[in-house]
Amino acid sequence: MSQIYLYQNSLNKNEVDVIDTDNILFEFLKVKKQFPQAKIYLGNPCPENDITPSIKDKASIARLTEIADDCSIVCHPGELSSFVTWVATKILGSAVSALVKVPKPNMSNNGSMSGSSNNNLSDPENRQRLKQRIPFILGRVKAIPDLFAPVIKYFKDGVEVEESLMCICENPVQVSNFKSGDTPIQEIPGTSLSAYGHNQSLIGNETIYKWGDTFDQPPVIARQNASINGQTLLPPNSTRIEASDIYFQYPNLIKANDQGTADKFNAFDINDSLIISGANFGINDLAITGQVDVDNTNNTFSIASNQTVVDFQDYRKINVTSLLVTDPVNGQLDLAGLYDIDTITYVSGVYTIHLKNPVSTNSNFANLTEVLTANLSANLTANSANIFLDGNYVVTGVDIANKQISLATPSAVNDDWNKLADLADQKTSTSTIKLRGSQENYIGWFTIESAKATGLLLNFQALNGIYQGSDAKFVDIYVEYQQVLNGNPTGNVYNQTIRLNGKANNRDSVGGSMWITLPFTGAVRFRARRTNDNGDAVDLSDETKFYTAYAYHYLSKLVYDNRILIRQRTQATRAATAIDSRMTNCIAESLVYSYRDGVKSNTRIPSRFIPDLVIELALHKLIGRRTLNEVNVEKLYSVFDEVVDYFGSEKMAEFNYTIDDANQSFEEILRMLAGVSCCNDRRLNRQIYFELERAGREPYLLFNHRNKKARSEVRTIRTKPENNYDGVEMTYVDSEAGWIEKTLKIPNDQITNPKKIEGYGIVYKQQAHIVAWRAWNKIQFQAINCRFSCFAEGELVGSGDPVAVVDDTRLAPTFFGDPSQAILSGEVLAWNGLNITGSQPCKLSTEHSFVIHLQLKSGYIDIIPVTQGQTDFDFVLSRPPVEALVTEGEVKTVYSLSTDDRQDDDLFLITTKRRAGIFENELTLVNLDERYYQNDSDIKNNLI
Repeated sequence: MSQIYLYQNSLNKNEVDVIDTDNILFEFLKVKKQFPQAKIYLGNPCPENDITPSIKDKASIARLTEIADDCSIVCHPGELSSFVTWVATKILGSAVSALVKVPKPNMSNNGSMSGSSNNNLSDPENRQRLKQRIPFILGRVKAIPDLFAPVIKYFKDGVEVEESLMCICENPVQVSNFKSGDTPIQEIPGTSLSAYGHNQSLIGNETIYKWGDTFDQPPVIARQNASINGQTLLPPNSTRIEASDIYFQYPNLIKANDQGTADKFNAFDINDSLIISGANFGINDLAITGQVDVDNTNNTFSIASNQTVVDFQDYRKINVTSLLVTDPVNGQLDLAGLYDIDTITYVSGVYTIHLKNPVSTNSNFANLTEVLTANLSANLTANSANIFLDGNYVVTGVDIANKQISLATPSAVNDDWNKLADLADQKTSTSTIKLRGSQENYIGWFTIESAKATGLLLNFQALNGIYQGSDAKFVDIYVEYQQVLNGNPTGNVYNQTIRLNGKANNRDSVGGSMWITLPFTGAVRFRARRTNDNGDAVDLSDETKFYTAYAYHYLSKLVYDNRILIRQRTQATRAATAIDSRMTNCIAESLVYSYRDGVKSNTRIPSRFIPDLVIELALHKLIGRRTLNEVNVEKLYSVFDEVVDYFGSEKMAEFNYTIDDANQSFEEILRMLAGVSCCNDRRLNRQIYFELERAGREPYLLFNHRNKKARSEVRTIRTKPENNYDGVEMTYVDSEAGWIEKTLKIPNDQITNPKKIEGYGIVYKQQAHIVAWRAWNKIQFQAINCRFSCFAEGELVGSGDPVAVVDDTRLAPTFFGDPSQAILSGEVLAWNGLNITGSQPCKLSTEHSFVIHLQLKSGYIDIIPVTQGQTDFDFVLSRPPVEALVTEGEVKTVYSLSTDDRQDDDLFLITTKRRAGIFENELTLVNLDERYYQNDSDIKNNLI
């Protein structure tokens, strides 16, 4: 004898019948008659054990007569490929997916995130969101403001400063805990921040939050030129070639020994200016230091020194490497440079050097107002006994093959070239020589098209400082700009200059900003060049870059009634620049009116309570567009008081999220609010309210053949979870752990194929736990899918409502007697005390207990034990109904009969409702199982 395990619902392995039989084929055919899609398996049910016979394979039928092993029969095997099963599968999937009613992340056309950073804390960057919805904050969130205007950078007192204008949201909020990344702004020196509420001026003292200095000037609205990206401003005399194998030949040749050096000669073209540096042959330079008196009237350096300088009168140049003086009128001046000497005299330990036109070497000489004393470090060079060939010449030819450059009559510039004629072979020895080019190294022109521009902001920076050894240097920059009309330069070319001053013994970055007020409005072009040269000393650092360029104007509108704005100014200190990008954030909580007592509160209060948020949205002129009469205020507050009491936590009645999708409707937002609180949003008699989905609810309506469209019902039993899910993985933001994204895995961390849910609006572990467990329980225990069309009664129910549904897809069970005489639902035609007469005959078996489901006129379904009356149409109630039955008119009380021990089989939960015609709706449903709610008390039981 074999045993057959009969599974009607493979999702619940406890519901199995065991049949002892000597004829497996006979028992399988009996089941097959009732369940045409049944399959039989050898041992445990799985695809490889499938031994279901087919008509085409007669041997498979014969094998069932020979098997003596245990088998399993699955009445609804689940791998059906019919259209009906496919539809039912999609219905169940939709039911689970709709559990947490939240929007999908907004994606731009290129696949990048386009929503507010508030909802994407993994990328918490302040950025522009052009042509997108202004954030609307509900509850308490970590807010990452959007850029309201482009960020601008400039230098103030040599330090880089960044200013930004940002928008938190459109609705009133309470703000606190401002940070840049994870660093409180109070810990970042030089940071100022002000937040402005509705109708507060951006240059006023009235704010909703303030730290640091007051902003007393309008915000700068700038348009940056992307072409300026750190180009180096070359000095006018930049070194193009430096080599140790260069020598000079009479009368006008610069020559090289190595071909590699000669290949570099193409850095010069004919008619280029060429500066020779370091061509000093003979007596070495003489270093001289000491205290010097600088006389601007007589153009002299008077150096007090105990050095004995032999043949001092033969030196023709002095190279001053360090000389800083402080003028009483013009302040500190740097007088370094290579000066021409007219004469040198020596009297009583003082060398007096008379200079030739010192202003041509260093323009600061002209800024001296009196004789000044300072310390000097210099070299006497170009001894007359030497051959000194340094100078500025013109190139007449470049011959790389012969390794030479020809100059135009160099002896006219420096007559030491004539001394080469007296040397052996009329040439010098090799030496390390620098060949420098002299030109105006402009960066630009660049154009910025900005119709409202009234100014230019140009930033320059020497990242490594401006110094030589321990001495400060400077860089002079010259800028030209011109108006552009219709793409054509027009009018005068204007100019402006700026000097970047280094600091002695200081290697910090040096920056400077040129603020130019334009004499016109609109598009402008500009260019810049460096005008001074600090030489090529090894210990010189003065590389200066064109950092950024903006065309700007000042914001004219300073007061907004629909924006919460922030102004921030940050200095580029070590703490501020430790963050790669701008990540200003704060905690923002919506300010709303409360209607708990039925009247509007006097002032707005911070609130995360869902009823307060629902009313705020409903009354909003652009979101809900409702009046207070269209909100059931009393019901709204009472339901969420019930939510708090039922789950044991106020957190289950909170919603914390930022609405940022322009296409999101009011109804979609309400579903989000309902989803995080395990409720369903409702609208009855034009009034909005919510209902808690909880255990122990009675069905609202009864659907039977009287109010269902004939032959429209389809039922499918699932034998495995949707997509073989083995759990639920919920991602949410944990506000109590520092506003970080977390992942909760249900039922354990070992799941490998979870249903993934984004918990938008959930910021508590307890809330995530309840919602996730409900989702997983529905995946586990949703076994029956049902779909049918119904008539007017369908208008009274909505998603999430429990209803009773009579199964019109099968014949009556045998325990009702003869199936041809057992119709299980109908209308009540007569009622007399405990006796009622039904519209359909049904013979009740004496072997079972039965109940009748009566749908009363109020919509309530009364379930009463019942026995057979005098005829198959008559039934006797065990007690009177709770309301009077309707037996006359078009709409009578309807009923449904079922066995007392299987009374929950016809309870369903509506997942979707779709209008299918006039007074006709199509409902999709899943079985209602109390196990959906088995984890609802976990907060009360301290299991979280």
